[in-house]
Amino acid sequence: MTEKTKAIFLDMDGTILHENNQASLKTKEVIDALRDKGLKVFLATGRSYSEIENLVPQGFKVDGIISSNGTSGEIDGKNLFQHSLLTDSVKKIVSLAQQQHIYYEVFPFDKMRIALKEDKPWMDEMIQGDTPPNNVSESEWKSRRDAMAGKIDWQEEIVEDQFAKIYLFSDNLNEITNFRDELIQNKVLLNISVSNSSRFNAETMAYNTDKGTGIKEMIEHFNIKQEETLVIGDSDNDRAMFDFGGYCVAMKNARSEIKELTDDVTSLTNEEDGAALYLEEKFLK
Repeated sequence: MTEKTKAIFLDMDGTILHENNQASLKTKEVIDALRDKGLKVFLATGRSYSEIENLVPQGFKVDGIISSNGTSGEIDGKNLFQHSLLTDSVKKIVSLAQQQHIYYEVFPFDKMRIALKEDKPWMDEMIQGDTPPNNVSESEWKSRRDAMAGKIDWQEEIVEDQFAKIYLFSDNLNEITNFRDELIQNKVLLNISVSNSSRFNAETMAYNTDKGTGIKEMIEHFNIKQEETLVIGDSDNDRAMFDFGGYCVAMKNARSEIKELTDDVTSLTNEEDGAALYLEEKFLK
């Protein structure tokens, strides 16, 4: 495995990020050492590109970033590819979310996330309290609290634009599961791909776009073969990455059905820098 690997793709949430939504200095040091050794290291995340700099240590460097579940690819801050949701699809999904009181954040490329001003009161009410309700993770709840505290641009209407993704959330597992299923049933009609990074959310991207397609576009640019890739992730939105990756590794903290999709599992969790220590053991010793 290590002899063949030329490119490593790392998920963020549940993989290199701790529950406080930060990557550690240890992770940065291992990535630096891997790159010094001649390996290419990339992020492949559901996060939007603009969020990433606040989640990593100062001086954190990778060879490229696939953001918003494969909708965008950046190398040294320059865009390599971008796949936008149709504005009409965005409006329809927001309308469905409003009807069912599903919390949402719409992410235009290179701009602040948006939601409609009229929905602020009920969304605000939904995201109350420091303690996550109903088994929602600390990191996901903190992200929603931070968003409501000033990271959303509340607008009167959704205007024509280029959109990376829509993030949708409910702390009611049945409600979000049913809503996600409804989106999946209508994905051709809405021209979307549907994914999720936890059981309490759904994310919609442009049709036929996911982390797997993002990795494919990135390695084509670098002239790296599919079998020369190693991918590490933990969640449902990593399934496409595991389908495509040459060698696939799940985090110890991943659910059992995710671990079954991979070639190997880290011995430590994201809180214990499991991804960094796995890579150090395999490539740097």
